This record gives sequence, C-alpha cells and structure tokens, in this order.
Amino acid sequence: MVTSYNNVFGVDVASEKLDIHDAAKQKHQEIANETRAIDLWVKSIARRKQVLVVMEATGGYEQSLVDALHAAKIDVAVCNPLQVRSFAKGIGIIEKNDPIDAAVIARFGEVAEPKLKEKPTESERKLRALVHRRDQAIGQSKREHNRKLQCRDEAIKESIQEAITFYKEQVRKLDKQIEKTIAACPVLKAKSDLLSSCPGVGAATVAMLLSELPELGELSRGKIAKLVGVAPIVRDSGKTEGKRSTHAGRSMVRKVLYMAALVATKYNPRLKQFYQRMIAQKKPFKVAIVAVMRKLLVTLNVMLREQNPWREPTLALDKN
Repeated sequence: MVTSYNNVFGVDVASEKLDIHDAAKQKHQEIANETRAIDLWVKSIARRKQVLVVMEATGGYEQSLVDALHAAKIDVAVCNPLQVRSFAKGIGIIEKNDPIDAAVIARFGEVAEPKLKEKPTESERKLRALVHRRDQAIGQSKREHNRKLQCRDEAIKESIQEAITFYKEQVRKLDKQIEKTIAACPVLKAKSDLLSSCPGVGAATVAMLLSELPELGELSRGKIAKLVGVAPIVRDSGKTEGKRSTHAGRSMVRKVLYMAALVATKYNPRLKQFYQRMIAQKKPFKVAIVAVMRKLLVTLNVMLREQNPWREPTLALDKN
C-alpha cells in the first residue's frame, strides 16, 4: 500500500524515554520523555514535508508528545499495541526491544495507514487532564487504603488516613472542576445530557466517555465495541470453533463501563432484565457482565448518533 507520507517516524514510548525510528533515513535516536527534549525533537522534524509520527497507546505516557505534535501541526497516529504486535509477527519480526519496536511501529505507519488522532479542543484537552488526574487520585487513595489494612502501627495508620482524606478531597474538587468544564462547553454539555439520561450512567462514567472515547456516536456497534475491548473475538479454524474472548481496547473506559454495568443491572430495567436472563442461562458472571457492558456501550453509541435521550423500548437495536 502506497503511503502519502515521505517522512514516517515510529516512536516506542516509555515513561522516561522515547525511542524514535526515522524510516526515511533509517536512523534511530533516543530522547528523554520530558517537555524540553520533546519540543526540540518536534522542532527538528517540523522543517520536513509530509511527516507522520506513529506511536502506540501507553495509557498516558505518550500524551506530551501528542500535544507537542498537534501544536506543531504535525500528523500523529496513536495505535493499538495489539495491532502493531500482530503486524510485527505477520512480517516475521519476533525479536523485541525498544529500537526494534520503534522500527516496527514506523513500518506499521507506512503500510497500515492508521487513523490520525485529531487535535482536541481546549475544553476537551482540559477535561481529559482533569479526568486523568481524578483517576490518579482514586488510584492513590486505594493504594493508601491497602497499606492501612496491612499496617499495625497506630501512628502510621493515622498518617495513612491523612493521605486517604487528602486524596478523597482532591477527587471531590476535581469532580466540581469536571462538572464546570462540561457545563461551559455547549458540545460537551449536550453530549453529557444525553448520556446521563441512561439509567446507570453517572457523572464519572460520562466524563470518562467524553474524554477517552470521542468516537462514541460516530462508529458502528461492532467497531465501538472492538475499540473499547468488549467485543467477542472470533477464533475459528476449519471445523473447530474457538472460544470467544474480549481483549485489548481502552482500559480506562472499560473500568468505568464495568462499574456502570454493575449499577445498570440493578437500576436500568432493560439491562437488568438482560443480565438476569443471562444468569438464568447459567452464563458465568464475567460473561454476563461483559455482555451488559457491551449492550450499554452500544446503547450509548446509538443515543449520541441519533441525538436521542434514553428510551427503554427502542434503544440498543443498532444493526450496523
């Protein structure tokens, strides 16, 4: 497949460094994953024409680089790591280290023509930062809680409780900031109102979907389910029917979708009935709850696409 880019860069992202492969010059370099080093590198490639930078999604470590590339108006694609790894195996590359991975990612960018990541609006960028910080604060609170359970010293327990209280207060403040950010943007507010009309979908779920799943409402049911990682993957060969399983996708979205699905099995009439039917059929809990997650996601996708609030009898019937 012929690409329209003359200069494709593959970037293997780690928390502290970036391994970069220049496909045009067949050169490798390593830079620190920090703002100054990133800005200098982006400036050095901005003079070239028809530039594409490709990287894998890493859960946030790639964000500074993505922001810098958007600011410089350089095309960037953030790909599913599973797809890139499967591509590497498909072209016979089984070795794996950071420079090799960067080269594979560059080659993937040349051949697969991955979808470009659109530059977010200022409101979307701010919401995403707030949502990520909220997720971090909740994670820290949980870790401190686990430490408290293992602690015998009362003075240390008191110190840990102070940390827990601090992070809980941070979450409370972040929730208010997230609410204000959504309310101040007409586009985000309209989407939020639609999503919130679905029983079982709370403010935290809405904020995560708006920040981490901008494709919601724009894709078919199959594509949105695969993107999140709640679609059953077929593994059949000849007469052998393999076991279906879900995998990859956007973990932060799956996490809030799981919690929303649990709530929906109690308070959403349609999904409650669906869940109870699966349990009555002796389906394992994990299979049943993932099915609820998928149906909830598909329903929300239809609601945004059709610009209709929750209507129990008619939603989740997308056939595309």
